[in-house]
Amino acid sequence: MAELRRPSVRPFSAKMPARFKSAVRQAGQKTRYYDMRLKGKHPLRLLGTPRDPWQGTVAGGAHILARRFYCAGQVLRNPTHENGEWTPAEIWSADKLSDQWRDYLQSFAWLRDLNRAVDRLAARARAEELVSGWLDQFENWNEYAWRPDLAGRRIINWLAYAPLIMDTDDLVYRSRVLNGLARQARHLMHESSDFPPGPDRLLAISGLIQAGLYIPHGEDWLKRGISLLKRELADEVYPDGGVASRNPEDVLRLLKDLIMLRSACRGMGHKIPEELIAAMDRLAGLLRLLCHGDGRLALFNGASEGSEEDIRQTLEMAGVGRDMQLDALQAGFRRLQKGGTALVVDSGPPALPDISRNCHAGTLSFELSSHNQRIIVNCGSGAFYPREDGTDLFTISRITAAHSTLVLNNRNSSEILENGLIGAGPTVVSSRRIEERGDVLLECSHNGYEDRFGRKHWRLIYMNREGDDVRGEDILEATSSRVESLPFDIRFHLHPDVAASLLEGRNKIKLRLPSDEVWMFMSSGAEMSLEESLYLGAPGRLQRSRQIVLSNMAGSGDTTVKWAVKRIIDA
Repeated sequence: MAELRRPSVRPFSAKMPARFKSAVRQAGQKTRYYDMRLKGKHPLRLLGTPRDPWQGTVAGGAHILARRFYCAGQVLRNPTHENGEWTPAEIWSADKLSDQWRDYLQSFAWLRDLNRAVDRLAARARAEELVSGWLDQFENWNEYAWRPDLAGRRIINWLAYAPLIMDTDDLVYRSRVLNGLARQARHLMHESSDFPPGPDRLLAISGLIQAGLYIPHGEDWLKRGISLLKRELADEVYPDGGVASRNPEDVLRLLKDLIMLRSACRGMGHKIPEELIAAMDRLAGLLRLLCHGDGRLALFNGASEGSEEDIRQTLEMAGVGRDMQLDALQAGFRRLQKGGTALVVDSGPPALPDISRNCHAGTLSFELSSHNQRIIVNCGSGAFYPREDGTDLFTISRITAAHSTLVLNNRNSSEILENGLIGAGPTVVSSRRIEERGDVLLECSHNGYEDRFGRKHWRLIYMNREGDDVRGEDILEATSSRVESLPFDIRFHLHPDVAASLLEGRNKIKLRLPSDEVWMFMSSGAEMSLEESLYLGAPGRLQRSRQIVLSNMAGSGDTTVKWAVKRIIDA
């Protein structure tokens, strides 16, 4: 049986050396000496610009021209202005935005949308005032704005959209932009031995490489970046394509970044590292595993569905990883697929604490789809939704109850700390696939509730060779002789397009899909109910949905609940 392990959360004292080193480094970066280190030859022009093959949205560009911002279907409005408008000074000094919005703004990824604006002259003017406002606020080192991953993304976006942000007669402004690019590249060069772990490390490296490709006198940046890339790709992209954050959207985002980096190296006449091609192959294979029949992403650890066209284009441009894998043991995902039915399981522990700020407490949750229609889902991510009336959809979307899995004693299987990171939770997650004569059984377990409640959660899922019969067992194994009776719920969140009706006897629920395909959900060993839910998977759309809930009490011994979902009418 394959096992994925997550170290126990370290005590504060164990983190002191790293914290001390970081504090010393940041103190040095605040000095005039560090500012002197960021000085160097002043570039007078760019050697070229990378091509961003992914287009933004016209709607997003229109919002930016209207002095608002748009991401993931949500509009960021200024609450102090009636029309929600942001001046450059206001947006760059806003300190009450979510981390997700701040990261998005600081990365300048919104230039992709602004580049699609219909009024080209207005777009250039807006871009210039926003970049100029950023330079006014952050031209010198800033702990947050100059974070390596943000600096890397910002360098890439400034280079890619240089024709938009630098098409001006203001020579002083152009000089500031070019100097700003060089200073940020030098910062990445100085920080390159301490880039943060996870996908963010590769973003910083990519920014350093592209700075070396397109900014004059950047040969040392290029050499250092390529050396880091070759070394780090093996660690940051697992053999099966997994990444440390365990977010399917990060797999897609990283594959896009590597495609763009490959194109940049080729366009500037540099050899493409073999390690880059191999990593793209691994990422593309995992990306296929993580997509439903509708061509969009499964909702684990902060991912939204994304765009079918965007994902298809990415896989086509990658030109690698054409075979779908069914088991990603290092990434912590398993897929069952038969006869047009696909089921994807989160078979891994949460990300390590330091890179878990977007991770969810959804271990052993699963999603089920039939052809291009989703049936059972997780709730998705509330990252960009406004936090109004004390409702924080981002945090709510991360709790175990927002996932199609078991919840014991109304507690998360992984602790979500006040600082947003994942604390104590499963330290061992096991899984194995058993396949015989076309039928398949997946057996998984996690120990996230063992230390607190003396119980281990087992989940068994079976799918027949035709894909029209899916059965499961959720087992709470008592691993201690002293366990108290505790309530539990097993939740199965339904996609908003699924019409659910509880049948007489309250032990069956009929699920009708938009195609008129009908599935029947049945269970034994718990009381069944049909409750309200929310679906946050489609960007910009907060949709009401339903959830099937199986509830009971776990006694002193092992407790088993059986359930099944079977197709009874084809489309």
